[in-house]
Amino acid sequence: MLKPTRTILALATGGLVLGLVGAGTAIADEGPMDDMSGHEKVILDGHDDYDDGDYDRPRHAWGKVVSHGPLKVRSKPSTRAYVLGKVQPHQKLALECKTRGERVDGNNIWYLLADRDRENVNDGMNGDEDLTERMNHKDRKDRWVSARYVDNLSPVKWCRN
Repeated sequence: MLKPTRTILALATGGLVLGLVGAGTAIADEGPMDDMSGHEKVILDGHDDYDDGDYDRPRHAWGKVVSHGPLKVRSKPSTRAYVLGKVQPHQKLALECKTRGERVDGNNIWYLLADRDRENVNDGMNGDEDLTERMNHKDRKDRWVSARYVDNLSPVKWCRN
C-alpha cells in the first residue's frame, strides 16, 4: 500500500528533528563530573592513619594440579628435560611465572614453580638418589610444570628472560 507524499515527508521531518535534538543533548553533555563540590577540602594532619593506596602485590600466583595421576616436575619447559620430582593431583602450587615451551596436548605454556613450592615436590626416588645432589646441576635449579595439567587460580605473569 502506497503512503501519501505528505505522510512520508512528515515522518522524515520528525525523525530528523528528533535526531538533531538528541545530537544537541549529546554535545551539551559535559561528561562525568566529580562527586565532590569545589568548596570541600581534604585536610591532611600528618597522622599515621593516612593510606597512600600502595599495597604489596602477591609475590606469586596460585594453580591447582588437574592431572589424573602425579604430574612430573621438570628442569626446563620441555618433556625432554630432567624429571626433578612429581606433584600430586588436586595439589595447590605457587606459580612464579609462565613461558612458552614444548607443546603438551596442544598447550605450549609452562609454569615456573615459586620457591615456596620447591620443597613440596616429591622427588619420586624413594631414597635411591639424593635430591640435593640432582639439584646441584646449574640447569636443574628451576622447576617447571606443564600448564596443560595445572589450572591457574589467579593470573600468572610472563617470565622475563
